Amino acid sequence: MSAPDYTELESRFHCACEDAIGELSMQYKTHYHSAGKLEDFFGLIQTEFERVVEIFTHKNNLAEDKEAQRRISAIAKEYAKKCVDDYGKVN
Repeated sequence: MSAPDYTELESRFHCACEDAIGELSMQYKTHYHSAGKLEDFFGLIQTEFERVVEIFTHKNNLAEDKEAQRRISAIAKEYAKKCVDDYGKVN
């Protein structure tokens, strides 16, 4: 069995994270912005990216591939941090 193409895998995961950002943006505008619940929204960001990692890992059968898990977890953390930083500037 050949080693997975992590570049392609990472590219697909970036797309999944971008989708999550779109969903988070809609939720922020609908439920959090006017209510002033920024701390709650930060918790949602963390939960959402954990969910994206879990779903992506399951759909791509990565449970046994520790390197792939490490890579996508690092990407998810970068996206989550950027979201927190960006939304923290909004208030």
